[in-house]
Amino acid sequence: MADKKEVKETRSYILSATLVHASGARDIAVESNNRILVAEANTGTVRVWDKKDPVGWNVTPMTEGNPKLHNGLCMVVASLKDAKGLPSMTYVSGGGDKRAILFSANGIRLGELSGHTNAVHSVSVSSTGLVITGSWDGITREWSGTQKVFQYPAHKNSAVVLGLPTGEIITAGGEGDICIYKNRALVKKVKGAHGHVVRKVVRHPLGFATCANDGTVKVWSNTGDLLIQFVAYGEDTKFVYGLCAVPKTNELVTCDDGSNVKIWSADGKLIQTIIHPAIVRSVQALPNGDIVTAGSDGFARIFTRSTNRTATSQEVQAFEDAAKKDMQEIDLKGLPTEEALMKPGEKDGQVGIFNVQGKAMVYRWNADAFKWDCVGQAMGSGKRKPKAKKTVLNGKEYDHVTKVFITNEHSVMLGWNVDDDPRDVVENFSRLYNLTDDLSHQVYQFVAPKTDPALIRARKDRERIQARERATKHVPNWQKFGMRMFPSTTNVAAMKKRLQKALNAGTAVESDKQAFLLLMSNIENTSKYHTSPFTGGEHKVVLKMVDEFKDKDLLATLDCLRILMQHAAAVSALSGDLKVRKLLLDSLRASGSSKSMLTLTMRVLANLVARRPRTELERKNGIVAADIEKFILDAVSLTGRCVDKKAPASVQVSASVFLANVICWMGSNKIDAMKIVKAVVDIIVPTLKNPGGNAGSNYYYLVAIASAARLNEKALEYIAPLVKIVPEVFSQLPTQTDAVQEAYSDFKKTFSI
Repeated sequence: MADKKEVKETRSYILSATLVHASGARDIAVESNNRILVAEANTGTVRVWDKKDPVGWNVTPMTEGNPKLHNGLCMVVASLKDAKGLPSMTYVSGGGDKRAILFSANGIRLGELSGHTNAVHSVSVSSTGLVITGSWDGITREWSGTQKVFQYPAHKNSAVVLGLPTGEIITAGGEGDICIYKNRALVKKVKGAHGHVVRKVVRHPLGFATCANDGTVKVWSNTGDLLIQFVAYGEDTKFVYGLCAVPKTNELVTCDDGSNVKIWSADGKLIQTIIHPAIVRSVQALPNGDIVTAGSDGFARIFTRSTNRTATSQEVQAFEDAAKKDMQEIDLKGLPTEEALMKPGEKDGQVGIFNVQGKAMVYRWNADAFKWDCVGQAMGSGKRKPKAKKTVLNGKEYDHVTKVFITNEHSVMLGWNVDDDPRDVVENFSRLYNLTDDLSHQVYQFVAPKTDPALIRARKDRERIQARERATKHVPNWQKFGMRMFPSTTNVAAMKKRLQKALNAGTAVESDKQAFLLLMSNIENTSKYHTSPFTGGEHKVVLKMVDEFKDKDLLATLDCLRILMQHAAAVSALSGDLKVRKLLLDSLRASGSSKSMLTLTMRVLANLVARRPRTELERKNGIVAADIEKFILDAVSLTGRCVDKKAPASVQVSASVFLANVICWMGSNKIDAMKIVKAVVDIIVPTLKNPGGNAGSNYYYLVAIASAARLNEKALEYIAPLVKIVPEVFSQLPTQTDAVQEAYSDFKKTFSI
């Protein structure tokens, strides 16, 4: 038997395939590793692409119906494989014609969802198998077959939707609010979750993730707790159009209005930027970890980390060259001539641009017919639209400049931009030149039609967000970045080996061993952390490890608990388990606990606080159960030696994250528990007055104390007198990181120092 070909992975994504379309690609649906669907924006069509070999993709023609599904824009496409009552391999598209169309891969129309009063631009499926649609009319509707069965309360101007496998329906709107429903009843509303229109709501192993026109990406639990937040735009971009999570790695992928596709680590650190030749409207991940992008230049592109699936070096180079320039015009001199079409392609589906009779023409290699098929003319869509030429007035550029006669003889020049509020423009101009009310009104009547209300709103939203960010960047932490976690699963194999060896050497019976294997399978499959169950057998074997394992085996148990605190069902069962709580508190109490023991204990606690399910009283009224309050208070009170500057760096940082998460939990749920606040403050403040050199822990100490002061007036009154000496001490420290300096600036602003 021949050996299997080794599949090698690279850290960076590389072009794998280019799929050519007749107009800009708008959205993508992933059926499997071998089938994707792409919505074409301007033609109203959807193309079904099937993979024939490791790199070759071909269109499956819609032979049973008109491929044009919508009159006008086709804005969204989705697979309905989880919907009930519909044939297998049913898909849905939503368009600017206010309809959603159900169809099969070969083009058969299976139904129409009508009733929205604006474009349908978001589609999902509920846990009960109902189709959910969201529209620019702000309405979310549920459908059984083609019949509307429920309508959710309206958002402003837009509604994007998501059904979670745990039963929740998530809706988000143009006003930036997020609503969470279960059994059609509102569970939680996060008002102002984003500062602008929410573009996407997508599934995430921890719950769901959102992106918006405020440039941020946020990860939430299924109950609406903010877990992760980061800014995803750059200097020349503001809007984040698309978002997806990569299976197994939990990385996030975004696309923005600057033609950038960015890959982010699970905790929001930028890993890679893939610059495209045009704006990218949507990104999706395949089950194998490849990603697909939908470009407004008419190309859907697949990128991979597998060396077995990369495109030819010529294709990769052509893409990178196109991305480097704005492509306002395609340079014909650099293209292969018509003679090159006489040479066969290197693989089926290979795409090339050729200079044919003075035009840039796109061809695709057809291996079956052994010829190049002409796809159409390549249009230089541009990475960004060229900016309109502005007029300079008094050293500043304006979109519009006009002469205003303030008397019959005297005139002055007035300049403004399309995103300037005309009322502000005219008010400032009138005050400067002392205009009469009549003349001010005439100027306003001239200026207002030459501004754009949507751009004005967007600018004001950005300025408001920027002003808030300028005020503080990291405080309060529940608004700025949410919980911090320790999510790494890189050492799972070694942990599994040690635990399995200890289990086999102990009193475990066969059912325990089977439950352990199931437990490890769940831990290894990070993409299912939010949906897979945590069985009674798994719970039992975890408690067996907690009861029986010692020394290094106990360290492996703690690491197992750290990972399980990210698993929705596991953290629900284990966070309240008295044996688990006792293990964590005993590890902090024991005088002989090692560096590794303290580090892992603090990381389990940090993840537990971040992911522990909130009770209804806790979420709605800020009332926490007495046993939970006591456990967290006990854990905080035992953290003293972990924050001492003599403690190892890993222990300090882990403890500081735990304490910051406690404050974040209190702020996000409006918990009024001064005992816990005082305990956190009394642990951290002595360290701040005599800090060590560890930048990571110093950052979380500063953020935790400044955030605690934002909880309420009582907290501020208690903390302010205790921290007066801190600035004097910090000013004498060696140079700190930018993050610490920013947190220190937030700290001083909070206490008016």
